[in-house]
Amino acid sequence: MAYPARLVAVGLTVIFGVPAAWAQPVGEDAPPPVAPAAPTPAPAPPPAAPAVTAPPKVVLTPEAEAQLSAADKARADALRREATTLFSNGRYKEAIEQFRQAFEINQDIDLLYSIAVSYQNLEAWQECVNFMERYLEKAPVGPKRDRADNTRISCDARIERDQQLIIESDPPGARVFLDDKARGTVGTTPFRNYVRPGPHKVWIELDGYQPVMQDIEIQKAEPFRMNLVLRREQNAGWLFVDSTVIQARVYIDGKNVGLTPFKQPLAYGSGLHQVVVERDGYTRYNQQVMVTKGQVTVVDAYIVRADNFTSWRTPVGWTMNVVGALAIGGGITAWQFADKEFNDTDEFEQLALYEKLGYGIGGGLLAIGTTLVIWDQFRDVVLDEHKNPDYKKPVSKPRDGEAPVGIGVGPNGFSFGFTF
Repeated sequence: MAYPARLVAVGLTVIFGVPAAWAQPVGEDAPPPVAPAAPTPAPAPPPAAPAVTAPPKVVLTPEAEAQLSAADKARADALRREATTLFSNGRYKEAIEQFRQAFEINQDIDLLYSIAVSYQNLEAWQECVNFMERYLEKAPVGPKRDRADNTRISCDARIERDQQLIIESDPPGARVFLDDKARGTVGTTPFRNYVRPGPHKVWIELDGYQPVMQDIEIQKAEPFRMNLVLRREQNAGWLFVDSTVIQARVYIDGKNVGLTPFKQPLAYGSGLHQVVVERDGYTRYNQQVMVTKGQVTVVDAYIVRADNFTSWRTPVGWTMNVVGALAIGGGITAWQFADKEFNDTDEFEQLALYEKLGYGIGGGLLAIGTTLVIWDQFRDVVLDEHKNPDYKKPVSKPRDGEAPVGIGVGPNGFSFGFTF
């Protein structure tokens, strides 16, 4: 039986492992032999990264963590109570600030509800919607959630009905009054809020700058924008209110300008200005202050607790007074007995010694006890959590043109500007 030449070649390759040249079929080109590939050297391992030493981790003891948590809770509760009082008195802007600080501490979502309702009373519809939506994200099912949803829908409907008013000023931070100035500020520049279409009156005021009053007409079709370049008042100086306590309300010329501690002086025209600083539970500061052109006038609003607060000094002082009076009484008694004895007897000398001791010890105790009682009645008291850590620190004059920082970006719409 004849076998094809290629079959014979394959057989030889399988048997001997190397194909024979003569086994190649006639007329076919054999492929060139392939040299075995050189072994590829293994890649060198990458250099080891330098060891990084992690910073030591600060670990608090359970006792320290408990104390910290208790202090934070007490601080948040105090802020909530103050904010509730402000809300009840119609001071919604100040209440919002207190509610925000409390929320930063304990993240209680009920505070978001309170902030939203405060914005609703200020007719700041967009802010009301934003905070109410944040509340609804985590609020449990119940009547309060239903009220929150109804409030959100109501504020959202007001946004659809009203038109946006945008006010920007150079420098920013000017107080904005709308329609009725007696109602107080509705915000600061850059200002944006939804207002009912129609005629309105706007006041823009910034300490140290000439005030602006303008009648405007808001159309439903598009936002209304005001761009103002404020003119600095002539003969301006600066006024810095320093106080012993934080979160005290500051009124200058009858206007609420914020809470202590201040971060920088406020620009005011030279002359007399009425400064009032007050906080619930503390004495009230009320003085007329002279502002000098080009100078920083620092107001030292030294207020202390108004309630009758006593420490250990009062009971210790009264105890020492009682003991001192008894000692003096004993000295008088010893004197009376000594008066009946002869001067050269031992009994007389002993009674005379008791008399001197009674007068000396009793008089000293009365002096110390009276001092402690008076000290406790007239000493200044500020609770530790209310103390202003920046009190009495040096104050520098602001750089020229420096003003509270604020950035506002609004939608395109009808706009015009003033330069004063």
